[in-house]
Amino acid sequence: MHLKSTKSPKLSLGFIDTLPLDVLSKIFEMGKAIQKQDNFDGAPRSQVEPSKFEMLVSHVSTHFREVAIGTPRLWGDIDILSSNGSPESITELNTYLSRSAACELEVRIEAGSATPISQDMLTKIETVTVHSERYSQLIITSCDDSAQLVMQYFNNAIMPRLHTLSVTIDSDGMLGSPSVPLFRSSFGIGASRLSFLRLRGLALLSVEPPLQNVTTLHLDQTAFVPIRHSTFQKMLTLPSTLQHLSVYGDLVGTADWHKIIRDPIHIPTLQCLRISGVNREVYTGLLCGIVAPSLASLVLKDLDYYDLLPFLTTSSSWTKFSLLRELVVIDCQITGDEYMRLFRTFPHLLSLGVYHRKTPQILCMLSEDHDDGYIPWPKLHTLSLIVDDDDDHIVADIVQQRQAIGRPLSRIRLGWTEPLSLAPDIDWLQRQLIVEQFEFFDSWPTPDFMDLEDILFQ
Repeated sequence: MHLKSTKSPKLSLGFIDTLPLDVLSKIFEMGKAIQKQDNFDGAPRSQVEPSKFEMLVSHVSTHFREVAIGTPRLWGDIDILSSNGSPESITELNTYLSRSAACELEVRIEAGSATPISQDMLTKIETVTVHSERYSQLIITSCDDSAQLVMQYFNNAIMPRLHTLSVTIDSDGMLGSPSVPLFRSSFGIGASRLSFLRLRGLALLSVEPPLQNVTTLHLDQTAFVPIRHSTFQKMLTLPSTLQHLSVYGDLVGTADWHKIIRDPIHIPTLQCLRISGVNREVYTGLLCGIVAPSLASLVLKDLDYYDLLPFLTTSSSWTKFSLLRELVVIDCQITGDEYMRLFRTFPHLLSLGVYHRKTPQILCMLSEDHDDGYIPWPKLHTLSLIVDDDDDHIVADIVQQRQAIGRPLSRIRLGWTEPLSLAPDIDWLQRQLIVEQFEFFDSWPTPDFMDLEDILFQ
């Protein structure tokens, strides 16, 4: 017999309603953190889920709403967007600011470029600037037409908690003379905890935040307006403990790179370096022109044939980065001779990442038996690469070759969008070593670092 209930279904929270308020509040905070991680994991910027966890959970029940409203950390993310986004109104913005109480704020401002910035948006920016002493993170994206209007609100702002700053000023193609610094001395005095800094586009020319305590520095030149040699040198030497440096674009002119090579820049604390340039000089200039004895990780993107040769043929290249243990090459065209020199320049490599849609020559060289008995990177234990159907058995060939010479790999990481069970030779590979799958590049500088703005090295 089938019994049909005549009662309307009700949402029963049962045991959850009996949880202590501080426990439920902590669960909500964990839920918000999970949503932020889910939004970050491979999500293109425009596809980030607009429905925020705090709004969803506060509409479940009266009890949930009271706990959510009384949990300040749920309300600390402030988005001010020129397109559709939240908060939608000044009222909602003030609600977030009020409910967040005295907790730290992560503020994101996207002024956009399609339309002139509205007075409503400027009012929102002015409203949130009053709370600048609570900022822990500030991300600003603007076009050059509206940058001055946006940045004026931060000229005298005090930000003692700020540890992350990312400023992007896109060019409309009409480049004039550099504007005056948009961040003034008061900002520098009040942001002594700043440790992560990204300057992108025209922000390289117009934004002057404090650099003394920066440990991670992104310099992204998206329009070729060279910065001065003295400015570049100051950016790299003022931070006393710079650990991670990412350079996109050529940054300075050819003559200035020659100056840097003649008078090297010392960065004794640097551990990770990323480079993606248009011309050869940026690779030569950075690799030859900085002294970084602690460098352990190097990422190179968009290399063309012979771009590395000026560095690899210098007499000091073999000893300059003696602690380097990780190398990643992305969409690079490198000759066989350059690879052979790389083998000898960085002999103690432990981890190699090769991200290229077509099988690059280096994978073939790793899978070959060298007649002279030479072993490329004898200590190599981890290989990360993108594979597709055209790669056939290249991965298995590499694993077999390393086993045959007595230098086996211990881990393979495969960039593969299909189920891992469909990857070539997967059953055999899994019997030989640890096999992991990835669909998106690791975050930089560490895999657990969430940085939605880091899109230029993808």
